Amino acid sequence: MSGTASTSFLFDGRARQARRIADTEGEHIAFDCQGDIARIDLVDGHLPTRPVQLCFDIVADEMLARRIAALRRIYLPYSAERPPTRLHRQHLSLLAADARAAGMSLREIAERVLGPGDWPGGGEHRKSLARRLVAAGAALCVAGPVAILQSWPVGTL
Repeated sequence: MSGTASTSFLFDGRARQARRIADTEGEHIAFDCQGDIARIDLVDGHLPTRPVQLCFDIVADEMLARRIAALRRIYLPYSAERPPTRLHRQHLSLLAADARAAGMSLREIAERVLGPGDWPGGGEHRKSLARRLVAAGAALCVAGPVAILQSWPVGTL
């Protein structure tokens, strides 16, 4: 095999609208990854301006399965057991809208819908995502079922 990377395994931070974030743990980029926020630590402290091949150090500990799942979300297409991106995000949005209607704070919504994590997150990404999910869920509620059915994959109804 040659020393060049397959274009399907190149990471393009700009195309993924990755944001550079500095916090107490150093600098990293955060981007949407199939409805979740993905984080990649920056070694040289800058967001590459072109697609690059990434190298990962993966620690084999109790978080190994979670780390491998994160890599799969970054590089591999959806598997049959995971819903398409839009439907997954719509589901999270509706959960967030329901939680807001029940009087939950954005922090409580993030914990319930996105799972445990730092609040508000580096660059406030968790807080921002929770706010966007609530707004999207409210818009889905106003639009009604047709908004979700229009995005359903063809041939699955």
